[in-house]
Amino acid sequence: MIRITGLDDNGIITERVVEFVDLFTTLVDAADLPPIPVCPENFQNVLACTEGESLMPLVQKAKAAWKHLAFSQYPHPYLGGDIMGYLLRSELYRYTEWVEFSYKSNKPYLTKNNGKELNDHQADSEENHNVASDHAFADFA
Repeated sequence: MIRITGLDDNGIITERVVEFVDLFTTLVDAADLPPIPVCPENFQNVLACTEGESLMPLVQKAKAAWKHLAFSQYPHPYLGGDIMGYLLRSELYRYTEWVEFSYKSNKPYLTKNNGKELNDHQADSEENHNVASDHAFADFA
């Protein structure tokens, strides 16, 4: 949730897919500061850059055209720190692969998959059922 005085005083709700990486760009845009450049491939010596998109188009029009996918990653909360989840989220589905991960080298071992999850948000918005092995969803998982 974000608050931008004067723009969202009556509340804005959108069903669009957004990412945390979009917040920095949005705050810069809302403050009417110069835009942050997109990060180059090699950005170790860059002072400030972003890979996010400003959410201001959604603040101004909740149903504005927007990206269709969001990416994220996080460690598995129960299997320990050696398993990392890589997620792809759309408005209808969330797909996750749980792969081995080395914090020492900071890299995943994508061929060492420890499981897949596919959640159908049309039928199961609370993500209680993993349909990754359901043949009806074979094209997705």
